[in-house]
Amino acid sequence: MGQEYIDSGKFASFGAIHLNNTSLEKSRLFWTKIIGMELKEISETVAKFGTATQVLVVVHQTAETSFQKGYSGLYHFAVHVSKLSEFAGMIQRLIDNNYPFSPVDHTMSKSIYLEDPDGINIELTIETPERFKRVVAKNGLRIEDSEGNLKNASEHLVVSKVLEFLEFNTTPKKLSKDAHIGHLHLYANSIEDSNQFYKKIGFIPFNYLPQYLYADLGAGGHYKHRIALNCWHGVNRPLAPNKNAGMRYFQINFSTQEKLTTALKNVSEYTETNGTFWTHDSIGNQIAFTSL
Repeated sequence: MGQEYIDSGKFASFGAIHLNNTSLEKSRLFWTKIIGMELKEISETVAKFGTATQVLVVVHQTAETSFQKGYSGLYHFAVHVSKLSEFAGMIQRLIDNNYPFSPVDHTMSKSIYLEDPDGINIELTIETPERFKRVVAKNGLRIEDSEGNLKNASEHLVVSKVLEFLEFNTTPKKLSKDAHIGHLHLYANSIEDSNQFYKKIGFIPFNYLPQYLYADLGAGGHYKHRIALNCWHGVNRPLAPNKNAGMRYFQINFSTQEKLTTALKNVSEYTETNGTFWTHDSIGNQIAFTSL
């Protein structure tokens, strides 16, 4: 399972993440040259980036200032790949471009963190749930791996070991069609309220740790970290002003009409436009619901 681990049984997935940024040109260079996405479409103020088969990120040149910390909303979103060879290629591309990143081993995933030109935090990751056994929350937050070893929730990822999986010792030019938005991590104004919101629309609780101001939920399948929530920035913090760079909205694609209907029954209000249902979570983030 180590080199290729494909999740299955998911009842919800993510569509494109829409961002507000200050410069379309800087964003274009970042998402194509640094991340390896294709430029799918561009106008004077909007650019779409993704793989050969789908749009993953849509940038709107509407922000006046860079991303500012201390607000509720987006903590980071993650682009997932399914092969260690591609994950290695993502890292090598950053090294080739001398772009700063932080490598982290979460046991259930291997990740690198970086910021876009406006300071929006992004995670590039490969799921490794076969290495994970359980979360141990007594006397601190630890992870027990599949071999019984206790580890920190965030360990240093040994990049040289990952780069051993680089194919043909060359950096791939583009992301594969399997790359996708795999999870979102949100700054919540209330862990309890946010956890309840995502439970009600169908997500499955994984960890609920209010003592650590943290919770996460899954959407079926082996990897159970699809929506993560924290209040590490402070409780009851407002959303950032619209002029700040950050997340404009995100999209949840439910696998069936039944799942979508259940979600809509459990939100306070929504509007519909051409089969897309618009609502807000308890934090205030705008979400587009669709069914596949």
